[in-house]
Amino acid sequence: MDNKRFFTKSQRDQIFHNSKGRCQICGTSISYQGFQADHIIPYSRGGKTEIKNGQALCQTCNLSKSNKMQIVKNNYHNYLPTGFELRNWQEECIPKILNSIINQINLPNDLINAFMLHAFPGTGKTLLSTLVAKFLIEEKFIDQVVICVPSRQLRRQMERDGREVGLWLNKKSLEPRSFHGIVCTYSQIGNVNRETGHMLNAEILREICKEKKTMVIADECHHLSDQKNWGESFQNAFSPTVARLMTTGTPFRSDGSRLPWVKYRNRVLDLSPPHAFSYGYGFSKWNKIYCALADKVVRDVVIVPWDGLINFSIKEYTDGILINEQEYSHTLKDNIDALYPDELDENGTIIRNNANLRSKIKSHRRRACIECGTKSHPYGTEYVRKQLIAANDQLKECRRMHPHAGGLIVCDGIEHANSISKALKHLTGEESVVVHSDTGKDARSIEEFTKDKTPSRKKWIIAVGMISEGVDIPHLRVCVYLSSIQAQLRWTQIIGRIIRVEKGLDWDLQTAYMFQYDDGIETVISEDGEVEETNVNIRKYAEDLLEEKWTALQIREQERRNRRIVDGTGNNRETKVETISASGINTEQIYDGERIENKKLEPYKVLEKRLRMPAPKIYNLIKKGTVDEWMKALKNEGKLK
Repeated sequence: MDNKRFFTKSQRDQIFHNSKGRCQICGTSISYQGFQADHIIPYSRGGKTEIKNGQALCQTCNLSKSNKMQIVKNNYHNYLPTGFELRNWQEECIPKILNSIINQINLPNDLINAFMLHAFPGTGKTLLSTLVAKFLIEEKFIDQVVICVPSRQLRRQMERDGREVGLWLNKKSLEPRSFHGIVCTYSQIGNVNRETGHMLNAEILREICKEKKTMVIADECHHLSDQKNWGESFQNAFSPTVARLMTTGTPFRSDGSRLPWVKYRNRVLDLSPPHAFSYGYGFSKWNKIYCALADKVVRDVVIVPWDGLINFSIKEYTDGILINEQEYSHTLKDNIDALYPDELDENGTIIRNNANLRSKIKSHRRRACIECGTKSHPYGTEYVRKQLIAANDQLKECRRMHPHAGGLIVCDGIEHANSISKALKHLTGEESVVVHSDTGKDARSIEEFTKDKTPSRKKWIIAVGMISEGVDIPHLRVCVYLSSIQAQLRWTQIIGRIIRVEKGLDWDLQTAYMFQYDDGIETVISEDGEVEETNVNIRKYAEDLLEEKWTALQIREQERRNRRIVDGTGNNRETKVETISASGINTEQIYDGERIENKKLEPYKVLEKRLRMPAPKIYNLIKKGTVDEWMKALKNEGKLK
């Protein structure tokens, strides 16, 4: 019956029976002859003609619901900050969110679906979500909002962003009085009282949500899986909410713990309407009309992959005594899975499983590659040194037309970040801002770096995790990825830091550059449950960026370089990696999903200087046969003489 507009008699009978003779919005008595069988999710918006999508309404509420739809369509612009204009994708998305929420607002709590918003980092989902909350409060659909974020830095930023749309949020305590609501972190919600074992903050929030009609917004909601108790405490706290909006910059698969109130298909987040909207970097199966790159909401990006030969040894100790040492020599492109297969007998039965060995080699290969600050490599391996120099040269080039442009270096840990800062100074003479938890002034440093748009400001900011997501620094143009974490979720969040468009600068002159591993193949399970050998590695992330292949992994922070474990005998076992050498070489660049050899780009270097545009982009335009048309447009706009 899903393809039919009207409920059948038997469906109407069941819907009326479920209502127990009362309107399911206002509660007034209704008769079988006079009730209206209504689609909870409107048929015109994809709602199915089935009993679970039906509700019994009185005529007044049915008419009122239609009127609310009209309000949603026209009135949310009234709450935009002065001078702000919504982007096309936001104009498309906001009515869908509001209609989904308003149509469910009077349903029993356990039947309310969350609206899942995926918007690529830097495209404006924060403005959208705060605007939606402001509208719903002012139009009396809800009384208050609770916004949940992953970190204290984002809590401060969300409070500031809320103020821009007139949404006043309490960031200091879980007290909504005299505010429109609260902004808190996931760790606050999941905090467990050591004496009682209770999640007191979750219980406080639950009571707050019971007292008034409350909306919850879960910003970067994939973090609900970071800690075991976060998802549990979140669902306990916000089950009484009447409106739910989940946002993420990256679609992801949650294999262990699923998010509450959202749909999955084949273990993957379902981003189909009516309770979801996707706005990716490129066009996708979820959205073939709008995407961030085509809309020029984000910058174009050139990927600069680096390969190299890494010679390293893995040493294993028991109680301080060396018991095993093995040397390895591999390039980043080497397929470790193929080089170290499981050993089979003549019948094809596994007699030696090498999965742990493969994992160990791949993990230590990346760590060995980026070693810096050790006795053997005080200013980094050759791989690190060459990459830092090349990236700094690229940032200088960006600064010719973008004088206050900045660069970001993502490191593997606190000691690593400090060492990379010293290496950058030694190799290039450039001072840097180092941001991590040990500095004690991380939030202030980020804010100062963001606000300072003078060319004399330090060019580089070096971080571990503080700038991995949510932090908005539009003048970042170059990133060097020196982290051993390979999760696509992390990579996408990092690249999102350098592709945010800065206002007042021509879009064509804002190309971003990502310096990264040209790494080897990883074997994972695809979203359809099939084995894939070429999808989850940083090289493929870059090549497939526009194709939006969303095989994703939950971030799991990997063990430190010197990992200690206790074996079954109680002995202390320790594994260390020692880098012998790690060369660095860049022979290709990746643009628009294509790998282009550097030698093919040489003829365009002169034109690159003249047009102030990266050679891979010029190569791509010529290949497509559109360069003449494009250059003519530049001349007409006065950008080319």
